[in-house]
Amino acid sequence: GNLGNAYVSLGDLRKAIEYIEKHLKIAIEIGDQGGEGRAYGNLGSAYFSLGDFRKAIEYHENDLKIAIEIGDRAGEGGTYGSLGNAYFSLGDNRKAIEYHEKALKIATEIGDRAGEGRAYGNLGNAYFSLGHIRKAIEYHEKDLKTAIEIGDRAGQGEALANLGNAYFSLGDFRKAMENYEKHLKIAIEIDDRAGEGGAYGNLGNAYVSLGDLRKAIEYIEKHLK
Repeated sequence: GNLGNAYVSLGDLRKAIEYIEKHLKIAIEIGDQGGEGRAYGNLGSAYFSLGDFRKAIEYHENDLKIAIEIGDRAGEGGTYGSLGNAYFSLGDNRKAIEYHEKALKIATEIGDRAGEGRAYGNLGNAYFSLGHIRKAIEYHEKDLKTAIEIGDRAGQGEALANLGNAYFSLGDFRKAMENYEKHLKIAIEIDDRAGEGGAYGNLGNAYVSLGDLRKAIEYIEKHLK
């Protein structure tokens, strides 16, 4: 199991799956339901990363069944979130919302603040994809508030980027830029290079929409670099 997780971290998902399947086989043989559930969850995550969302759902459903059987509420909540992400990736936003609401309910019940924040962010993304921008903003603001309260700087940055995208979609480019600039500041602070680049790109697009093409080029060049 640990070897599988290590290969996931290296991005060698095929090798990871090979080891996690060995973990699963042994867990079933010795009747370790907790280990079996973890293996199903890890296989689901690996197949999700490979873009095989149907296969991911199959494994996460097996993980969910075991979590419910053994009374693992935290595991159950996390699996609802994983299923929501898989359905979101398939474009089934309604189903995604259904699962993320279940994840949120459990996270709130057990006091899992980080899980609560993730659920708010995921719900915001699903509503955004449905075109319910005001609803998306409501959830992303809750995500941001939670991230600030628990000191999750990366989570704050992600929520700010999502808020920027929502305001951009409403045509409120000034408000979008305000959120993108806050995201950029955090990305630089925590050395999130991918986030920093994304923030430059988003700011560039906002300046394009405002008609300030010189400024837009400046930010897009930073993104490219």
